[in-house]
Amino acid sequence: MRSFYPLLLSLLLVSSGSSAVITGACERDSQCGGGMCCAVSLWIPGLRMCSPMGREGADCHPLSHKVPFFGKRLHHTCPCLPNLSCTVTGQGKAKCLSPYEYPEYFL
Repeated sequence: MRSFYPLLLSLLLVSSGSSAVITGACERDSQCGGGMCCAVSLWIPGLRMCSPMGREGADCHPLSHKVPFFGKRLHHTCPCLPNLSCTVTGQGKAKCLSPYEYPEYFL
């Protein structure tokens, strides 16, 4: 069991494609670089990691706080980039959308 966590961590670091990449452990947004927030890990309980803010079309959580947030985040996704809004698009899903390109969601 001791070797399981290092193996899991190395697999997460090597993974490619559209999956998340661990860029650094953190506790607060202030520890992450620009355009990132300190979000909860989906894979390792209790771990928070610097993750990119949501780009257009990315999944988001409507209750995510803006960056910087001075408390501890409770969600695995960062809020959307400043020019985007986290909008519920149906079936309980929310996406980062531009109010100018998708006005039907903002009426």
